[in-house]
Amino acid sequence: MKKIVLVLLLVSSAIFSISVSAIEGIAVIDYRTVFLGTDLARERFEELRDSGEYKIISDESQKKQQELISVSEELQKESKTMSDEEKANMQKKAQTLYQDLQYANQKAQALEAELLQKLEAEQTPNVQKVINELVKAKKISLLFNSGALLAFDASNDAINVTPEVINLLNQANKEK
Repeated sequence: MKKIVLVLLLVSSAIFSISVSAIEGIAVIDYRTVFLGTDLARERFEELRDSGEYKIISDESQKKQQELISVSEELQKESKTMSDEEKANMQKKAQTLYQDLQYANQKAQALEAELLQKLEAEQTPNVQKVINELVKAKKISLLFNSGALLAFDASNDAINVTPEVINLLNQANKEK
């Protein structure tokens, strides 16, 4: 019995050491989070949200949303006393407001996507430089893009190097 326990203990320790050594040299990065997580990105998105064009779109979106809520509430309260034609008109108005709201949201998302593309184009050389230095410093053999994986433990700092890349990129941007 003692021999069986000893063998099981040796086998389990061997398996554990194999799995630990397999993890060494492997890392994962989330590029989207890197580009969005820098101080520069936060500043640029704040500037965008403070811009006149974005504020107009945002105000329009909020106005349409309030109108839609108002029409929906009125339709709900008064539907029992409304004619079918009045109900149809209110529903059509609600549908139009909803479409206007969707369009305003799409315009805002387009501005944000455009900014993200500019950030990526501007920051890609810096990101690549920081990643190359990190790969050498941490002796990473394989670096995976998180989008290419089914799952990984994002809380494991030994595997997820995204926060470290963001910090290094922030430092590199400050030195410019």
